[in-house]
Amino acid sequence: MLIEALTIALAVINGPDDVQCSTEELALGLCEAGGGPGLGVGGQHTQPGQEPPAQQPQPGPPGGQTQPIVGPGPGGAGPAQPTAPGGEPGGWQCLDPAQQVIGGTCVTAPEPDPERAEEPDPVEQPPAIPPLTAYDVANFVPVPAPPTIEPFGVAIVRAPMNVAVAASSHTVGGDLFGLPMSVTFTPELLTIDYGDGTIVDVAQAAPTWEQLGQEQLSPTATSHTYAERGTASVTVDVSYSAVVDFGPWGVHPVGGYVVSQGSPVDVHIYEKQSYLVAHTCAENPSGPGC
Repeated sequence: MLIEALTIALAVINGPDDVQCSTEELALGLCEAGGGPGLGVGGQHTQPGQEPPAQQPQPGPPGGQTQPIVGPGPGGAGPAQPTAPGGEPGGWQCLDPAQQVIGGTCVTAPEPDPERAEEPDPVEQPPAIPPLTAYDVANFVPVPAPPTIEPFGVAIVRAPMNVAVAASSHTVGGDLFGLPMSVTFTPELLTIDYGDGTIVDVAQAAPTWEQLGQEQLSPTATSHTYAERGTASVTVDVSYSAVVDFGPWGVHPVGGYVVSQGSPVDVHIYEKQSYLVAHTCAENPSGPGC
């Protein structure tokens, strides 16, 4: 008979009835060694073709206390050492499946506290945006187009001269206070300086005669009549209301008007006279009225 594994623990007592058995005798059952109180034999052996009996797990200590790691120490003595199947170190295992090995000790993970709510992600604080004024967005205001002078860029003494300006709402993007934004300008007021000391404010658009459906040399809201011939510089400034859109930080109005100053345009003023002549100015350029 082949013996593949044999584990024997012997405890010998002192006294007149000492019984000593050899390993071979104990294995063959030829020696009675288990009856006395001073001698104990225990262990397991495996016959060929048989599986070793599985170890029965020991119940863990009550109250969730730590449990030792399965595996005897060297020589059967000393603290338990972690062993893996096959005797290789590293395969630590706790008797209680609810426990885990931490620092060489079986520890029960604490139960989650339902009363402890998860802290929400910090909310990004909005930036401090002060009240906006026209000065803050003055760099974004567009330069208006030069005014159109009718008829044909000149004026006639004592006849209406019309001033037309193309001004409309528009949006400009950029950065303000270090934040991306877009500012929308809406024309509210036209200030027309006719260059002869006359300045008017017009709270409406300044269309052409054709856009108004009117005949030339007819009065309009932006027309003007010069009293004498010469040259005048006409200037049109556009006053805009503005709002700034900071995206997620909201839309902020701009206090007051943002004024876009136009460039002056020279207007030549002619005097109209009627003459009865024999020849046209094309025929006689030096004739009366030519």
